Amino acid sequence: MIMRMGPNEPAGVADEINRTGTGSLVAWSVPGTVLLIALWIGLVGGFLDLGVFILKQRLSGDRFFRLGDHFFWLIPAGDTVLIVVSGLFLAVAGFMWRGAGFLRVAVAMLTFIGILNATARLPLAPWSAILLSAGVAVQAARWAAGRGRRCNSFGWLVRRTTPLLAGGLLSLILIWFGVRVWSERKVKALLPSAPTTGRNVLLIVWDTVRTNNLSLYGYGRLTSPNLDRLARQGVRFDRAFAAAPWTLASHSSMFTGRWAHELSANWLEPLDATYPTVAEFLSSNGYDTAGFVANLDYCSRETGLARGFAHYEDYPITPWDVFTRYVALGNRVDWVTEAYVLNRLLKLFVGDGFDVIPHSKEHAKNAEIIDRSFLKWLDSRQGRSRPFFAFLNYNDAHSPYEVPDRSIPAFGLRPISYADHAILQSWEKIDKTTLPHQYIQMAIDIYDDSVFYLDKQLGILLDELAKRGVLDDTLVIVASDHGEHLGDHGLFFHGCSLYRQLVNVPLVIVDPGRAPRGRMISEPASLRELPATIASLVGHDKNSPFPGKSLDRFWTESNLVGQSQVGQVLMETDKPPFLTNQGREPVSKGPMKSLISEGLHYIRRGDGVEEMYHLDTDPLERTDVVLYRRYFDALERLRARLEVITRKQ
Repeated sequence: MIMRMGPNEPAGVADEINRTGTGSLVAWSVPGTVLLIALWIGLVGGFLDLGVFILKQRLSGDRFFRLGDHFFWLIPAGDTVLIVVSGLFLAVAGFMWRGAGFLRVAVAMLTFIGILNATARLPLAPWSAILLSAGVAVQAARWAAGRGRRCNSFGWLVRRTTPLLAGGLLSLILIWFGVRVWSERKVKALLPSAPTTGRNVLLIVWDTVRTNNLSLYGYGRLTSPNLDRLARQGVRFDRAFAAAPWTLASHSSMFTGRWAHELSANWLEPLDATYPTVAEFLSSNGYDTAGFVANLDYCSRETGLARGFAHYEDYPITPWDVFTRYVALGNRVDWVTEAYVLNRLLKLFVGDGFDVIPHSKEHAKNAEIIDRSFLKWLDSRQGRSRPFFAFLNYNDAHSPYEVPDRSIPAFGLRPISYADHAILQSWEKIDKTTLPHQYIQMAIDIYDDSVFYLDKQLGILLDELAKRGVLDDTLVIVASDHGEHLGDHGLFFHGCSLYRQLVNVPLVIVDPGRAPRGRMISEPASLRELPATIASLVGHDKNSPFPGKSLDRFWTESNLVGQSQVGQVLMETDKPPFLTNQGREPVSKGPMKSLISEGLHYIRRGDGVEEMYHLDTDPLERTDVVLYRRYFDALERLRARLEVITRKQ
């Protein structure tokens, strides 16, 4: 059936894009025209959004995009899908309403969504972004559905550039996947011969888990029964200290064996290639290497921690993650709190048991996902005789505090109301000192729930590894990168001080047949020595590039006891780009450093204020002895040692 426009009906987009040789308009071409326009607007808007994102990030001075190395194609792809899906609904309407009037409305609506998506990345108020997008949409509709040259130019532009834009996006996707596959195969191809006596190494890091809330270290709640069981099979360190109280600096030290002040890694800069990592070292000795991380902000590829790993999984690429993380409109909306309102309404009208509350972007990958990915990779190695080094980072205990698995029993309070969820989701931003105590207790309870969930998944993972027959020949290390303030010293979150609640972390080392079972080490030790420890325990200490001494000295050098075995235990942190305690945190005055020696913990703030605490008698660091006369000599010695160790060469 052929439809012809009336003599007074204005020419429009479809007339130019889908005109036949006789000048008529094919009826079924109107929906097709809408989809073509939607594809074009999606591609143009997607690349515009990508440009805005990159420009905004560069102007901020932050080296981290925090979107994974596939953002350069996922942003335009996600935006295009959003616009095309919108175009599908309009295309259905196009079967019933044809003509220039409908196309004018379609162009306006699609343009509005596309421009609003790009402006969502700008620091604009919602109404400003809506008005700006609406203005551009009206002008685009006038241009596209006008007469003469304006209509001709729009139709020509859509026809000619859509294949180029689509081809460009497809090329980006193919290049990314090709480079990823090629690089992994290249690393495997360059591996030396497999070591004849090599043992597997499994490094597990529970992000943000502090010793104070682990039953392994005497906590009143049974939060870590599986870690307790694992510790009985190996060595438990009661006074292990992270080199820094936040993720990237701590992991960088764990990977290189260097102190934080020796490394490039900071809040806005990645770890550079100055020093070799443990993954690079083991890879050069014939190990298969793989990393699986849940802390996407500070453990992703762009942080530099992936160096040396042949296989590394960080940002997930699922439809929900693409929409909420890469598409600007989806990223701008607080889906957790909005979904909570929807959930309550659905329960009211549909019934109990309906759950649509998604996890925040901070918890995009829970422990179950990390374990599943690791085991899948492990199973793919069937037939390979090489030992492996696997790094697993879990983020379930990190704020915003969420119940990771609602099937586990609750230790205490859990969020019920919209206000409960809203406060927990904005935990890093709000002033916690103004909250009723019930919210502080709720945060602690959910934190303990999260630790219990991590421990539950640890038990499942160990059972799966035992079924595969790899545990007996695997060095297992479980640690945390830093702790968390939960009201101690009037502080919350982490990276804000050097008190023991942030730097005293769990550490368990199980080396079947080599390390003693059930040994407890009370001397202070630093996670900075993990690379040297791994190199020693797998038999490659002679060519190890890592400074420090292996922690196995605590059970092999039996003639050495007490402080003679203790190396320098240093902790450091710089002022973060945002403060989570409204300026009350010690780090707000500038970089901080602390040193453990002679049974004392000496802390120096950026403004020169000093503190000192007993390790044995004051584990919560409530009594500052820096002004006690009998400690003046020790204070002078610790000051001098701190100056020596932190002096840059």
